[in-house]
Amino acid sequence: MSQGALKAYSTMRETIAAAASCECDYAVLPVENNVEGAVNEVYDAFFDSGLFIERELVLPVRHSLIVEDGVTIEGVKKVCSHPQAIAQCRKYLEKLGVQVVAVSSTSAALGEVKGGTAAIAFRPKAGQTAIASGIQDSANNATRFALLTRERTSAGGTVSIAFDLKNSPGTLLAVLSVINARGINMSRILSRPHRDGSGKYRFFIDFDFDGSDKELSELFDEIGKCCSEFRFLGRYDCKTATDF
Repeated sequence: MSQGALKAYSTMRETIAAAASCECDYAVLPVENNVEGAVNEVYDAFFDSGLFIERELVLPVRHSLIVEDGVTIEGVKKVCSHPQAIAQCRKYLEKLGVQVVAVSSTSAALGEVKGGTAAIAFRPKAGQTAIASGIQDSANNATRFALLTRERTSAGGTVSIAFDLKNSPGTLLAVLSVINARGINMSRILSRPHRDGSGKYRFFIDFDFDGSDKELSELFDEIGKCCSEFRFLGRYDCKTATDF
């Protein structure tokens, strides 16, 4: 791709794979919504990608009901959108009382808009109209987006790691104790089941950190003693957009 060019992919897994294979320099993906939680598809694909988080941005998210020009609310029979957008507008859709269909993205949903089929997305395309805006359940609805790259960074106030624990009693407690003993503030912990159906879980942790690379490496060495697999996901800054 030429420098500065943007490219859309059908799925989040494809987006991650494109950046990992050098087809793209970066991947921009949603990782968590403050109402519906983690975007699991991203976490499931991220661990094995070899990519790192370079920075994160929290964006306020407003959803609209978008129809073909000339269609009224009474004419809407079906609504399409990404599962996260659907979940964030659950109360509105329950009141609307029409068929709801999940698709791969809000952009894909806009491609389905025709006749009685509407979409939930941010803004309409040409030939489309937003007949209802701000339909998300929470007025404070926001999504955290990550910029993923192949190069790891060593600056920033947030560190993300992921790991599989050794199969022995107290290993998760041991990891948390290592973090606590250093007075580190853990800001987030997430567990995801392995996709192989083994019943095992993978853990993702974010924590605040202002120390040196050497101190971080020593921390990782201690945590790694409790893990069967460990991955550093990035050190970065996370900012909140105030104008959107």
